[in-house]
Amino acid sequence: MLKSLLAAASLIALASPALAQTDIRFTLGWKTQGSDAPILLAQQKGYFEEEGLNVTIDQGEGSAATVTRIMSGTYDAGFGDINAIIQNAAERPDQTPVMVYQLWNDPPFTIVTRKESGIESPADLEGKTLGGAPGTPTTKLLPVFARMNDVDLDSIIIESLAPNLTEPMLIRGDIDGAMVFNITAWFNLINNRQDPAADFNWLNFGDHGLDLYANGVMVSQAMIADNPDA
Repeated sequence: MLKSLLAAASLIALASPALAQTDIRFTLGWKTQGSDAPILLAQQKGYFEEEGLNVTIDQGEGSAATVTRIMSGTYDAGFGDINAIIQNAAERPDQTPVMVYQLWNDPPFTIVTRKESGIESPADLEGKTLGGAPGTPTTKLLPVFARMNDVDLDSIIIESLAPNLTEPMLIRGDIDGAMVFNITAWFNLINNRQDPAADFNWLNFGDHGLDLYANGVMVSQAMIADNPDA
């Protein structure tokens, strides 16, 4: 009886078509961090595979860079900034990704400064030096932040920095403020043996006129057209 059941099961397995797997190249917004947990957990638990998705996940180069990575065709989907979608849609609406799941409804964009610098308001940034990575939305949105708060942007010196140098240069006093994500910079400062609450001020864009959405899961227009189920 057991042999018959095993034989029947083998025949059923052979007769059943294998579940077609859709390959999806997915880029994170930055180096692996806590906000990526839903995506990484789904892969670890096999949820993507259960849905017929073969997802390859790569680290990112900035939430704004996620948009250009997908527009280039290198990636099918990613975790990135909706404001970068809007910016690119103004020039290339037929190529920009589509946000399908908004995860952050409170922007993490911030300028962090050492308390000893005396920078406590947007106006205090005039005449100062700010540093940030070119690919981060905080850097890209600085002109909007300045305009919303009547800050003379021409009076501010902007330095383009590699992301791993931003907090160390702020700590050393090489720059007066760092244009960062608060959720990332907070832990970077702790890792550099700093107290982010006691020793630093945080000019969060959401508190100064930029009540924006931020990161979520976006996919290419080609993926929506060719395989909307995926």
